Amino acid sequence: MVELIIPATDGRIGWKHVSASVAKALQLDQASVAELLPVGEIQLDSPAVALSLLAINLAAGNRLNFSVTRDGNQSPGLLIRCDPSLLQLPRRPQKVREVTIHHDKNWLESGEGRPLVLFLHGVNGTHEAFDGLREELRSCGYQTAAAAYGSHRSIAAIARDLSDVVRSHLASSTREHSLVLVGHSMGGLIAREWTNNSALENDAITGLITIGTPHRGSAWATLPPLMNLFAKGEFGVADVSDLILHAPSSPELRDIAPGSAFLDSLNARDNRPDVRYTAVIGIGSPVDALTVEKIQQTFRQLERRDGFLRLIRPRIEPLLSGFDELIRGRGDGIVAAESAAMAATKDLVKVDLSHFELVRPISETSAVEDVFHPVWQVVIDRVASCCEMPGFRKGGIDNG
Repeated sequence: MVELIIPATDGRIGWKHVSASVAKALQLDQASVAELLPVGEIQLDSPAVALSLLAINLAAGNRLNFSVTRDGNQSPGLLIRCDPSLLQLPRRPQKVREVTIHHDKNWLESGEGRPLVLFLHGVNGTHEAFDGLREELRSCGYQTAAAAYGSHRSIAAIARDLSDVVRSHLASSTREHSLVLVGHSMGGLIAREWTNNSALENDAITGLITIGTPHRGSAWATLPPLMNLFAKGEFGVADVSDLILHAPSSPELRDIAPGSAFLDSLNARDNRPDVRYTAVIGIGSPVDALTVEKIQQTFRQLERRDGFLRLIRPRIEPLLSGFDELIRGRGDGIVAAESAAMAATKDLVKVDLSHFELVRPISETSAVEDVFHPVWQVVIDRVASCCEMPGFRKGGIDNG
């Protein structure tokens, strides 16, 4: 791997300079390299540059990779990674991890009348994300568990396998158990598919709590590399071509895209009268409306003069036309408040936290000590309501 850093002058770099540097480093013909790249120059401080560079990476056939870097004085430069052998490397098949349940010791020996509480994580999440909340629930006398499942699978497939695995667990107990599902982000969609699909084993489910769940989809799902950047702080190399080819990098992201066939099917089903539904909605995005408007203006200006950005316009249309997901007060940074409101559910709770703060311990989201997490309190209260209502399993409940 050959790496080059080309410093910018007043934040700008000419593509002619880039092609000359790459050609020299790889001992290639400069004119041939120049044919792969645009003409003119780029402004590295522009928030639109990252998307433009991704398009160029694809046009270069993955032989070249471009990204913006900064030196010790925070001056921008263009980092170029050159790997001529990259195209010859076989693509490794995606690993599909089976559904596993991480549960409390003796979790199937819960007290009479108390439901088991099962947590479901979102995209790129892990079962450990709920450790703090599970500890609080255990201190209240509840038995808990958290599911783990791999990516690159459809939400319906995950729900089906999860239903089968949990059924096997429950069948091993001599007691009759009820379940309350708590799903963060995509985990809430898995929980709804499991709960409301009559073809799945779901009789034990008596409560469903979604937290920051995109019931109507999230525009981030049409931009998987950008969603990964927002969530993990890095781009996945395998996702570069997805941005250009308009094909989300994995089936679960395709399911989360607004207007997907999965969401249409999910939202066409009625909620069950014997299940209590709650939706927690985050409105604490770290980005305000003025900042989003500035980003949109920058993209529109760049689009007028950059053919590569026009190429990927279908993928960034949500960002240009609104993107409530990103605006404080209208979303949590990943999911718009309107989308997080579960259909036909009156128990909607808005919380001034961002998407990942919704489940993290409060100590990581606030400098104030001894403040109980508002979302945790909602979960504990709703779980308690599921075992306090008389005739809950038999007569159904009012989801108001």
